[in-house]
Amino acid sequence: MSNSKILIATYPFGLCGNEPVELLDKTGWDIKYNSMERRLKLDEVGYMLDDIDGVIAGTEPYNKDIIENTKNLKVISRVGVGLDNIDFNACREKNIVVTYTPEAPADGVADLAVGQMINLFRGLFLSNKSISNKKWNRVLGSLLSEKKIGILGVGRIGERVLKRLKGFGLQTVYCCDLKPKKLEGVKWVTKKELFSICDLVTIHIPLNKDNYHCVSLKEMGNMEKGSFIINTSRGSILDEKALEKLIYDGYIGGAALDVFEKEPYRGALTEFDNVLLTAHLGSSTHRSRFLMEYQATEDCIRVLQNKKPLRPVDEEI
Repeated sequence: MSNSKILIATYPFGLCGNEPVELLDKTGWDIKYNSMERRLKLDEVGYMLDDIDGVIAGTEPYNKDIIENTKNLKVISRVGVGLDNIDFNACREKNIVVTYTPEAPADGVADLAVGQMINLFRGLFLSNKSISNKKWNRVLGSLLSEKKIGILGVGRIGERVLKRLKGFGLQTVYCCDLKPKKLEGVKWVTKKELFSICDLVTIHIPLNKDNYHCVSLKEMGNMEKGSFIINTSRGSILDEKALEKLIYDGYIGGAALDVFEKEPYRGALTEFDNVLLTAHLGSSTHRSRFLMEYQATEDCIRVLQNKKPLRPVDEEI
């Protein structure tokens, strides 16, 4: 048995398939589980990392102070793709390897984004509330194919959204990305053009220092009245206060948010019938969760065995 210790900080773990746990058992490690059975807080992370060699991480914070105070930590293996909770500079200074699972959640997030497009354009949420209130109002909605849909960020997830939209008969999808590439049925536009042209914009860009409130009052206020916004990327990319104002004023027709600046979300957007709020469940499918856990476990073990990880994060993205 190895003397190395692995902390499984993410919770839950192993519910979508026992293979990650079996892989840990087979390779032999001293395993420590998240005893809080929820997302760890800042002080709890620091406490639990004491004498840990590798961590299978969720969205809990790993800031500079926590990283600098670790004694044995060699790898942070992220279950998922979001990396804004990890201080990369501190990790580099301590030679701590950071890995992630960028492909694993992509299909789940893309499915959610397209599902919310249908929900918004067809008014399914309004019909649901109507019947719950003992009323029978037949909402008149729109086909996706008759709307101008925009994708902000055409990476792993954005490109999957694009492929799904083709099945609904859209001849052209408007896209904005720092690195445009040749894709069938895409019209590349600037960010300003994207918001001014499209009836709905779905956000699929990573959070970094340049993208904080990238979608602000300026962008959303440039949309046609009655347009929609979907955010399944990171909460801080969209200015929630600006969206709140535009929803309150009746300018934005509706929104679907799966991510928030502060989670769990308890803000004013909960008061609007035309804002669909989900609890950061973009990757919450059995298959996506299984792949994220297995791949993160695999890379954590590889690093501790002095092998090259399969999915390293070489720089902040």
